[in-house]
Amino acid sequence: MIDLVLDRPRLSHSQFVFTETRGRPAIFWQTRKTAMGANPGARIPRARSIPEGFGIAIDTRERYPYRFAGRGVVTERVALPAGDYAVVAEKDPIASVERKTLENLATSLSDGTLAFQLQRLAEIPSAAVVVEGRYSALFKLEHVSGAWLADMLARLQVRYPEVPVMFADSRRFAEEWTYRFLAAALTEAPEEGSGADHQSVEP
Repeated sequence: MIDLVLDRPRLSHSQFVFTETRGRPAIFWQTRKTAMGANPGARIPRARSIPEGFGIAIDTRERYPYRFAGRGVVTERVALPAGDYAVVAEKDPIASVERKTLENLATSLSDGTLAFQLQRLAEIPSAAVVVEGRYSALFKLEHVSGAWLADMLARLQVRYPEVPVMFADSRRFAEEWTYRFLAAALTEAPEEGSGADHQSVEP
């Protein structure tokens, strides 16, 4: 499915839907009103399955990295240009995740380093920041104003909307989210950019 946002006063939001009808490929164009008011009855194909044993690159500067135990992934230490975890094609990241503890997020907001990290992440096709904590915990930190931290974070999110910040509650769920984000980015990558190159990380 491809979402369209057009520069016109009416029907500015629409979609191309790639599907099958009666066993044959078909493409539908639909407006938001059409999508909400009717179901064409066609089956939307599932996304490509996650390659078994795909590779995740872990930045060499990452301390106490995620292990992705039980996921069947292959990991390798690599000097990444941005982020702590990535899936790579032809030596370039196609998706990257920057990991933050709550305390590290507060520090990087206070000293301004998060702005530079988001700038580098924005240069990658898919990127995000995952925080091992709750958003509400920002307001409970000592020695720094939670309202100020929240304000700075909001400003950076407006400046870099292509890099979402995900509060994942705990390290366990941050690891879970990182795996799913990188796997989804891999399955959604163009065919010519996926395949063997993504699985080239050696154990």
